Amino acid sequence: MQTNMYNNSYIMFLLQLLLLAVIISSSNALSPPTTDEHGDYNGLDMIEWINSHADGDIHPSVRIGRERPGDSTSINGLFVSSDGQPIEKDDIIAQIPWDHMIHPGGRYDKGKFFTCRAIYYLAKELELGDKSTRAPYVRYLLSMPRGVQPGEWSKTGKEFLANVLGNGELPPTSDDWQTRFEDEWLEGCSGSDDNDMERVSYWLAKSRDEDTLMVPIYDMANHSNDPKKLNTISYKPKEAGDTFRFVASRKIMPGEQIYNSYNRCNHCSDVPSEDCETFSFSRTPDLFVDFGFVEDHPQSWELDPAILDSSDDSDDETELEFCLDKDAETGEWDTTWEDGEDYMPDEEDAKWLKKHLKRLQKLAKEKESLEKKLVSDDKVLLSTMSRWEWDSTWRYHEALVNAISAAITAVDDGSGDHDSRDEL
Repeated sequence: MQTNMYNNSYIMFLLQLLLLAVIISSSNALSPPTTDEHGDYNGLDMIEWINSHADGDIHPSVRIGRERPGDSTSINGLFVSSDGQPIEKDDIIAQIPWDHMIHPGGRYDKGKFFTCRAIYYLAKELELGDKSTRAPYVRYLLSMPRGVQPGEWSKTGKEFLANVLGNGELPPTSDDWQTRFEDEWLEGCSGSDDNDMERVSYWLAKSRDEDTLMVPIYDMANHSNDPKKLNTISYKPKEAGDTFRFVASRKIMPGEQIYNSYNRCNHCSDVPSEDCETFSFSRTPDLFVDFGFVEDHPQSWELDPAILDSSDDSDDETELEFCLDKDAETGEWDTTWEDGEDYMPDEEDAKWLKKHLKRLQKLAKEKESLEKKLVSDDKVLLSTMSRWEWDSTWRYHEALVNAISAAITAVDDGSGDHDSRDEL
């Protein structure tokens, strides 16, 4: 799945330096990915490779590239060619053959969401480079930036994000995001800490796989749950050997971006159960940890004022679960409480929320001085964080401020309305 929601050529260049060192040191030299007249990746080698298989099918109107061709500040993704035909509802956008995916082999289970075997196989394919039978996809994967997800950040970057989160009080409340590679790969899968290709494969799989499958073309689609944008549905193979199908859920016009949902079945969605086969229930904070971006609206939040209160052993639910949406025309916010008004925050909850809002606002006032102290693009300085880590943290900081302000407003006026003037 795509993680470059905030694509900037300079940032991307910096993030790819470490990965380039891995590629250069590899015994298998890589051919460069195919590009268009602007120098943007266009994936034509991958499209031709998939279409050459009897079970492969990429819609002829699909374009891979930047939203604004030639503009390095615009995002990469999937689009309907401006000079192509519309993609009609139920049309196949991409049908990917089994042997063009990277998968756990015959042990594939549609209901399984993590397997060490799939990551091992991915590492082997990356090491093969151009000798891989999946070379067009391998070239693309090896061009992806490093350090996008918080779990792969520098020590300073992780510490600063943890500070923004109130050291476990704000979501994601579990600190396992800081040690995922060590816990899941080194310990859980008996992986090697000395094999950088395994590290690359682990983070690629965490950010781009569909459960235990690495699916070319499909994983280039950016995320949105905005009903005006979301225009696809996907179907995993029922068993090993089957194809993966990526289908239009409505008519997609020329020039439109092709969007996927990374958490289609989240608590704020109204999706039929039959469309929830990927079991993607993640909330907004989970997407930030898993993919490194803050999703647009609607957003799904859970705040828990009792998260660190060990004295509270009651069975009462303390979580504040709500959906936050924004009117595109007026800029006004709308808050919907998951279990109705009976589960809106009370006065005690408001005290906890206001404490964190005040703390986050104080951090914002210190932003300039903190930046001088903490941020550097020089990777030799181990006591600093990268520009990407810094900017990503502040995007999430803003999202937290909006979510907390919305919850506070609900206490103050007893409604779900949130004035956009509360934004920082």
